Amino acid sequence: MRPRVFVENSVPVPVIDEYDFTGVRIGTIENILTEDPSDRTYALWFTLDRRSAITLKKESIRRRGQTLQLIIGGQLVGFHFVQEAITSGVIPFMLVNNIPEQNAIMLYNELTQSINHLQAELKEREG
Repeated sequence: MRPRVFVENSVPVPVIDEYDFTGVRIGTIENILTEDPSDRTYALWFTLDRRSAITLKKESIRRRGQTLQLIIGGQLVGFHFVQEAITSGVIPFMLVNNIPEQNAIMLYNELTQSINHLQAELKEREG
């Protein structure tokens, strides 16, 4: 799995690529459109390396009001609507299609493993 971030309706060049991610966490967001407290939407919070965090900060300032898309294997997996500058180096993506818990956890586990492998590959290249 090679996660990449693109700006919706923009040039198809990733703003963040698979080597920029250093970690991922999973969580839920309450669905405000229903009164059912168990109706939750899953989200992934990605941590970026220092250089990419600076890039994200600049892009989020420039792209206010636009949507960042998380693409994996050519498929839209999640999105983040940019409301303000992202200065923490952590970017959340709400998963699309309100996927079931089992699928969200499986995606999270695969991404965790993939990011660890990609970071090891990057360190090996840097020597």
